[in-house]
Amino acid sequence: MSIRTTIALDEKTAEILESLRSPGSSQSDVVRKALRLYNEFKDFDGKDINNLKVDAEMLSGGEHVILDLDHLALFLKIIDELPMRDVFWEDHKMIARNHAEEFRNLDVEHILRRLEACNLFRIGRSGDGLTLIFGNEAVKKFVRVFLEEIFMNLHKDVELKDDITKIRVKLPRKEK
Repeated sequence: MSIRTTIALDEKTAEILESLRSPGSSQSDVVRKALRLYNEFKDFDGKDINNLKVDAEMLSGGEHVILDLDHLALFLKIIDELPMRDVFWEDHKMIARNHAEEFRNLDVEHILRRLEACNLFRIGRSGDGLTLIFGNEAVKKFVRVFLEEIFMNLHKDVELKDDITKIRVKLPRKEK
């Protein structure tokens, strides 16, 4: 059973509709697919969709995994009790330097937003900067070491100030 309907599109939306048509498909095919997809994702707001895109990008490349934060905190706690913990932290800095190279064209806030998508912290705005909010001290240390190395290698004039469960990030003047 088909139900016919008429819709009015603005010029930009009409261009999008045409660009989505594949050879042999109709406008109705595109609209049906679009409505089904919208129905699947209607509960996500814009920020959620952006996080999903970042997650899909990171996970599809095979370089990232999803890990429960309690497991990460446990691993970090055990590492800090090992005699070779300094080797871990030096290797962690090396990984941060590699990430710095990947982030070289991003501003500080974009770097932080990208890392926020990994769920290591939440970002809040505060005065002349941002506040990174953590649920665990070990994860906070892990991120702080990582960020220090990234910003140092990118020559970003970023000030990190520790609070009990937060790191306050003072952005460089030109990035405020």
